[in-house]
Amino acid sequence: MARRMASQIGQALLSLLFILLLVFCLVRFTGDPINFLLEPGATDAQKDALRERLNLNGSVLSQFWAYLDQVAHGQLGISYVVQQPVTDLIMSRAEATLVMGAGAIALTIAIGLPLGLYAGYWRGRPFDGAVRGFSALFQSLPDFWVGFMLIFLVAIQLKLLPSGGYGGLKELILPSITLALPAVAGLARLLRSSVIEEMESDYVLFHRIKGTPEGTILWKHSLRNGGITTLSFLGIVTAGLFTGSVLVETIFNWPGLGLLLVTGIRQRDFAVVQGVTLVYALAYIITNLVVDLLYTYLNPRLKATT
Repeated sequence: MARRMASQIGQALLSLLFILLLVFCLVRFTGDPINFLLEPGATDAQKDALRERLNLNGSVLSQFWAYLDQVAHGQLGISYVVQQPVTDLIMSRAEATLVMGAGAIALTIAIGLPLGLYAGYWRGRPFDGAVRGFSALFQSLPDFWVGFMLIFLVAIQLKLLPSGGYGGLKELILPSITLALPAVAGLARLLRSSVIEEMESDYVLFHRIKGTPEGTILWKHSLRNGGITTLSFLGIVTAGLFTGSVLVETIFNWPGLGLLLVTGIRQRDFAVVQGVTLVYALAYIITNLVVDLLYTYLNPRLKATT
């Protein structure tokens, strides 16, 4: 168990290093930020001075090592545009992203869990067909299209909810639904398959012979045993709901990390793009690492081999 944990942590660190290097190089192919930060007609001396101040005058490798040194000391650099520490910008936007992600996770569990359980329990019935159709539809539709349709129907046509902005519960509903629908569809589909397999097992037959209520069999025994297979999916979905909200935040003008990332890309603000990407990568890697370790702990067969 300890050896497997050490191996997974090492792989996570290597993955993080690779992502940092990849993003660091890619953002520099998007253009020279000096052209966006200085007024048209700036002299070469002014450009050279700004490059020196922003540490953009060295080779890409030397800049990358300097950036790694900053990260190792808990610093993510200074925004080229607003001249504020990237850490402060991320902290100021993180709450909005966490609020939206928490709302989407709550919807995913509250809706996807019963849909998947009862679709598997009522296999072949109309409810099962409706859940399968729902899952296929919303796993294939892109987030931005769903968001635009919700804005058009609910906000513009019916005037029930605001079309964007950050504030109270009303502003949270549409973005959370947009973000949660693909996750709900995926969870329902995967859990349905697990429940079908569990309901055909010997221990379910044993509980039925004992007279155990069907609700207990479904929600306690089938969910507990079949839910292990959905643990990895839930981990990826949890990270994705917090970090995959770039388009959703842009559509609904939600001032979170996703909108900060889009703004940084538009303005060639390398420090902001690198900082937000680092946070996203950490969220994915840490979540997957925790889920993998939990899966190893909860799965007796896998635990016995480590």
